[in-house]
This record gives sequence, structure tokens and C-alpha cells, in this order.
Amino acid sequence: MLLLYTQAAQGSKAKASKKAQAREPTQGQTIRNGKTRPRRPQMIFKVGFLSDVYQERSIESGTINKVITRFPLEPNGYLHIGHIKAIAINFGFAKQHEGDCYLRFDDTNPKGEEEQYFVAIEEMVKWLGFEPRRVTYSSDNFDRLYALAEALVERDRAYVCHCTKAEVIAQRGEGEGEGKPRYACSHRGRPIAESLAEFRAMRDGKYEAGEAALRMNQNLDDGNPQMWDLFA
Repeated sequence: MLLLYTQAAQGSKAKASKKAQAREPTQGQTIRNGKTRPRRPQMIFKVGFLSDVYQERSIESGTINKVITRFPLEPNGYLHIGHIKAIAINFGFAKQHEGDCYLRFDDTNPKGEEEQYFVAIEEMVKWLGFEPRRVTYSSDNFDRLYALAEALVERDRAYVCHCTKAEVIAQRGEGEGEGKPRYACSHRGRPIAESLAEFRAMRDGKYEAGEAALRMNQNLDDGNPQMWDLFA
């Protein structure tokens, strides 16, 4: 009786092992609702939001000739899972539509940037299976970027703000301002000449980090948070 029981138990284990092996996904497959299905990561570009983005200005419509995207980041640390998602979307979107994606380093803060981060980021992009069309550096265009920033101030499309982080959050209806209407920064209406002078003072080192910042003069009434006077 004991021998029969042992044989039956061994037979059950063998069947369970075979069943588990049969359900274990192989390369290019995944399990969903108990069923093995082929992995199709490109589907995120064929349906949903990313598909809608492409259809707004597609190659087929003639509004653009080529899809060009970029993956911009500050090289001040190693990549985390959020960066990997952004890489997959930016590079993957371009690849899906036979376009190009640029890897852009926003290297404008020397205190937090190190060579090891530049190298690690490029290696990670390539390890994930992508090749940048070109690697660019914001510092190469710093003078041009500064000139464009001054042009925004002169057109009253940007201003120098001295608000604290908590004040900015409250202005957007969050933090201490949660549940209240959004409102403008007190520096938003300052004269253009004054903002320009303050911006040049920032350039010349008058302020410590966090004491002054250039903000876009956008539309606080818009429902899109990307229009709430972002930092330039």
C-alpha cells in the first residue's frame, strides 16, 4: 500500500512539473489569464494614446516626412525604471515608424554630472536594443538657449519668479492651495525690463540656487497642467 501511494505521489509531481513547464513562457511569449500568448510590445504604438498621437500628424497624411523623437535627461545619476519606460517609448515610437531618436544630455549642471553617468546611460540605451541617431549635448548650445530665453522675456512670454517651491505648488491648486482656484505668481506682472534685468542678474550669479527662476508666461486657466507657467 505504501509503495502504491509513493508511486502515485511521484506520478502527480511529474505531471505537475510537465504542466508547469508547458505553461512557462518561452522567449517572445507571455502568460495572460492562464494562456500563453506571443509578446507583441509594438502594439502600444498601434492602439491607444500613442497611436492617436501619431495619427494627429502621420507620414501618410503628408503633414510630416519623418518621425523624429528625443530622449532628453540630465546625466546626474544612473537610470531607474521610469527612465527605461521613457526610453522604450521615445526610441520605440521612432523605430515603429522608421524614424530617428536623438539621445540628448541636458548637461547644464556640472556639480551633479559625472562621466560615469554619460557612459552608463549610453550603454543602457544600447543594451535595450536601441541606437541613437545622434548624441547631443545642451551645453553645446548654451549661448543660443540663453539668447532664446531673453527673447521670451522681451516678448513677455517669460518672467523671473522668486517663489518658494511650496508657493508654486499652491499656485497650481495643490499642496496648501488644494481645492482652491489656481492663481498667478506675484512676479508674473512685473515689467519686462525688470524681468530682463533680474534674468541677467541670475546669469551673473547674484542669486543662489532656488532663489530665482525663469518661468513661462502661459495659461493658468487651461486644464492642461503643462500650461501652468512651467519653469523654462
